[in-house]
Amino acid sequence: MMDFSVVITTYNRPDYLEQSLKSVLAQHVQPKEIIVIDDNSTASYTDVLSKFDDVRIKYLKQPVSGGANVARNRGVKESSGDVVAFLDDDDVWLPVYLDHHQEKYLDGADAVVSGFRHLGHESKIRVNSDTVVSKTSLIRGNHYCGMSGFSAKRDLLINMPFDESLNNGQDWDMYVRLFERGVSFININIPIFLYRFQNEDGIGAKVRKMKPSDIEKRLGSARKHRQFLGEYWFKKRICEQVLFSLKHKKTKLAWIKKAIEIAGVRATFMFFLNAVKRKLSSKSSVI
Repeated sequence: MMDFSVVITTYNRPDYLEQSLKSVLAQHVQPKEIIVIDDNSTASYTDVLSKFDDVRIKYLKQPVSGGANVARNRGVKESSGDVVAFLDDDDVWLPVYLDHHQEKYLDGADAVVSGFRHLGHESKIRVNSDTVVSKTSLIRGNHYCGMSGFSAKRDLLINMPFDESLNNGQDWDMYVRLFERGVSFININIPIFLYRFQNEDGIGAKVRKMKPSDIEKRLGSARKHRQFLGEYWFKKRICEQVLFSLKHKKTKLAWIKKAIEIAGVRATFMFFLNAVKRKLSSKSSVI
């Protein structure tokens, strides 16, 4: 059997943490420990934590806010299990989540990702059909899951921690590095957790408020793995990052100019061409 350490990162969302903690405690395979890393929240977690009388729950508050990857790395260091499974405070595991991950580790996996359903819209499913994480999927972006569907052996994460310099694409960066390292990286191609979309403080909301001049900080993971991506996929990824949530931005023309400046005319043109194709395809499927 494998011992699981669960690391939950949280920031100013005690109500969400209550839900995520309940989902961990409801697992068929029970974890050895649950480490909650609070990234220096201003909100109080006292009331929520008082509802859980379980010695396995360890709450640690960061002295300063360092971001999700800093919190995850601390969680790994504080852990003692064979495998570390990550959960964001706003997501929820289904009761069979750790069953499936444990099965893969007993079969020889070093790291695992998994499919999910949309929290609140459970009929919507996102599952990659891969059985192992592949370059074909990775060059297209993160077509697997966020951190709430990821686990890895602790020794591996100690030797290859999360990149604390990145504030975007942290999960994809980790997946690429694991793939390039050649470890046994397995994809569970069924939905076993619930992912919460469209948070008020989520990525989309933050990007809509950005200025084109501030976009560079979101391009770190793509630039880091430019060689892995190759020029075509690198420019495509850059363009997608720049034009993400374009319809909700006020200065659309400025963002399009920024995409042309960074990714080039062809990549920008292809972005809009593909968007039109997707829209036409969705209309025809409805008809």
